[in-house]
Amino acid sequence: MDQKVIALPYPIAQSLVSWFALHARELPWREGCDPYAIWLSEIILQQTRVDQGLQYYLRFLERFPTVTDLARASEDEVLRLWQGLGYYSRAYHLHKAAQIIEQKHHGQFPSDYKTIQSLPGIGAYTAGAIASFAFDQPYPAVDGNVLRVISRLLASDLPIDTPAGQKLCTQAVEELLESKLSPRILGQALIELGALICTPKSPQCDQCPIQAQCQVAGLPRATELPLKRGKLKIRTRYLNFVCCEYERQILIGKRDRNDIWRGLYQLPLIESEVPIHREEIAEQLQALLHLSETPSLRSPQNQRHKLSHQQLFITIYQTELLAPPHPLPKALQWVASSELEHYAFPIPLKRFLEDRGM
Repeated sequence: MDQKVIALPYPIAQSLVSWFALHARELPWREGCDPYAIWLSEIILQQTRVDQGLQYYLRFLERFPTVTDLARASEDEVLRLWQGLGYYSRAYHLHKAAQIIEQKHHGQFPSDYKTIQSLPGIGAYTAGAIASFAFDQPYPAVDGNVLRVISRLLASDLPIDTPAGQKLCTQAVEELLESKLSPRILGQALIELGALICTPKSPQCDQCPIQAQCQVAGLPRATELPLKRGKLKIRTRYLNFVCCEYERQILIGKRDRNDIWRGLYQLPLIESEVPIHREEIAEQLQALLHLSETPSLRSPQNQRHKLSHQQLFITIYQTELLAPPHPLPKALQWVASSELEHYAFPIPLKRFLEDRGM
């Protein structure tokens, strides 16, 4: 191991554990050590606030009480339950990992760290969280909260979005785990401290159990840390959807797996890098569906949808087709408007369809 970075690992670890015993939030996945429940909570809470993710966690656990139940569900059912949570690759990987656990491990969640990390959608943090929270093994679980706590504790000038910055923080957590205190409790205490006390904008240093050891506690520098190398470049996209109706049926298709909203359903899409006029959209739709006449598009609805790395300008049109497309593109299918509730759509499209009673 590199030179020690934590001067007093045991006192800091002991203070964190004692503080957690008094201030930990009561969350359902903390009621036991079920690795399936812990894994489910960790996947749901990636890029998601606890208050938003809680209802999804409870819904998933009610519908799929065991990893076997999840493995045997259809992909569409999993995506429908995930609908609205965003970052849909999480749901896809969750389902695939459950199937692997069912097939290769007979429905028993593996306890070996490397085996856990080999499952789809599980990186170093999630593997560490499951190994420590469920099996009390001394593996670091370093998320954004922990990176912030450790960066401030050490007054680190290393950006946390660089390998060097992440390595430093991981090493610091590993040194705290050498205290031999429960990895399950210590790991959760670090995360909880970042969530409740050592918050991004207004850290409550006067309430921090390790303020005596923190190098920036109560100083203006506390709000300047952690440092980041640079901002993520935001991509702008223009998504023009058309709700094509024919005899109370709607034309839909499944999205590609290599893009946002992977595996969800959508209306016929004309995408562009710059705004395009209704007439051009109608012409492209005519070519896409092999229509004999250019369709008339009406009732445009404009939405703006921001993702972590993309800015989406969404326009949704409606058109009543005079005849069904022939041949129908393989990627599309007709669905009765009364059956749309059984399909998972991105939230902007789901709201559009619901507003029209579909």
